[in-house]
Formats: sequence, C-alpha cells, structure tokens
Amino acid sequence: MMSLIANETKKLTLRFSTWLYPLIILAIVLALSASYKSFIPDLDNVQLMLSINSISMFLVALFSIVIASAVVSSEFSYGTIKLLLIRPYQRWQILLSKYIVVLLYAVLLTLFVLIMSYVIGGIITSFGSLSQDISAINPTYSENGDVLNASQTALHALSSQLGYFLVQLIFSSSIAFMISSLLRSQALAVGIGLFLLFVNSIAGGITLMLVEQFQWFKYIFMAPLYYISMNANGLGMDVKGLSPGLALGVLAVYYVVFMALSFIFFQKRDVSV
Repeated sequence: MMSLIANETKKLTLRFSTWLYPLIILAIVLALSASYKSFIPDLDNVQLMLSINSISMFLVALFSIVIASAVVSSEFSYGTIKLLLIRPYQRWQILLSKYIVVLLYAVLLTLFVLIMSYVIGGIITSFGSLSQDISAINPTYSENGDVLNASQTALHALSSQLGYFLVQLIFSSSIAFMISSLLRSQALAVGIGLFLLFVNSIAGGITLMLVEQFQWFKYIFMAPLYYISMNANGLGMDVKGLSPGLALGVLAVYYVVFMALSFIFFQKRDVSV
C-alpha cells in the first residue's frame, strides 16, 4: 500500500500544475496584502489573514478540486489505467492510494498557504499578536444583532476557520474524486467538479435561506456545506434548525455515500480503453 501511495505522490509531483497552483495563490495573497496595506495602513498580518482567508482558501479548494477531479479520470484519458490494474494490488487499494494523495495535497496546500500568508502579511504590514481580540475588527452577528464572537482571540478565530474549512475541503474534494472515478473523460470530470463548486456558492445560499421555511432543506447537502463554508470564511450564521453539529452530521452521511459509490463503481467498472 505504501508503494502505491509513493507512486501516486511521485506522479503528482511530476505535474507542472502541482507546483503552479501554490505559486498562483501566493501571487494573489501578495497582491491582496499590498492592497489592504495601502487602504488600511495600521493593519497587522493577523488581521490581514482574517480578512483575506476567504479568498485564499477558496483558491485552495478550487485547485484541490481540479486535482481530485483528474486523478482517476486522467488514467483513462491517457490510457494508463491498465498499467495500474496489472499490478498485484486490489482495485480498492489503488483507488484508496489516489484518494489519500489527493487529501494530502489539499491539506499541505492549505497549511502552506496559511504559513506563507502569515509571513508575507507580516513582512508587508507587521506581525500582530494571535491573542488579540478580533471581535471589533471582524465581528459576527446573530439575528438579534448580538455579537457572537465577543472577546474571541485571533488564534481561536483562525483555528475555527481552519477547522471548518478542512471539513469543506475534504467534502468538496471527495465529491470531485467520486466524479473522477465515475467518468473516463478528464476534461468532463474537471468541468463538473468546478461547476459544482461555483453552483454551490449560489444554490447553497438559496437552499440555506429556505431551511427556516422548509426544515427538510437542511438535509440537502448544499445547505449544510454552504453553512460550513460561511463559518470557514469567518461569517458565522445563525440559522434556525441548523447547527454546526447537525451540518457536520449530514455531511458525514453524504460523505460515506459518495465514497461508497466511488469504490463500488470502480470495483465493478469495465476498464477497457
């Protein structure tokens, strides 16, 4: 199994896009940091991260979905799937190794971008304290207008955002991975994966608004996923009938279903190319 993971890691590192994506994100972080500095001179790097994380993390999710959408379908597009299956491994082991590498890339890309955002922000602005109260500069409100994050430290806010984002990232990447395992066309798999990412930002918001009117809407995965993404962006939402625990539970059920479909379909599919 470890040899399969090592082989998939090697294939991923040989792709030009694997190294291009973090460079694109860093360039955008650099541009945003300079822009924020020009408009808000006394901003520090911690406050800057809280302001631009929604953009940088969206890009991380975007590029992770591209990787996940292509990881299996590309084997069919390039005609290399048979070379994989003649090796002395079960199909589920081959698919699992690909999935592990996809998640490793997504998580490492997230951590890399966060660390570099902190460093770049500190160089361009100044290095702020992680224990500072951020409720005054980045408040979140309830329906009644109460501040939900009163006395919240920057470290707690960043940790909360990271936790919610990792849930969103793993779930979105898993959907893209499922699509990749179901389709032979790499272009089609990537296209559908990106389409779902952008559609969720619109349909998820609409579905979430309907939750208070129709409680069963909270069981459509777009609503809890959008709810989690809003929390990941530091925009805590007070939605009647939906809590972080319920949202995570609903997504967990969908996650199990999507992954089961991926492995069952890959086990049974015809791999003739």
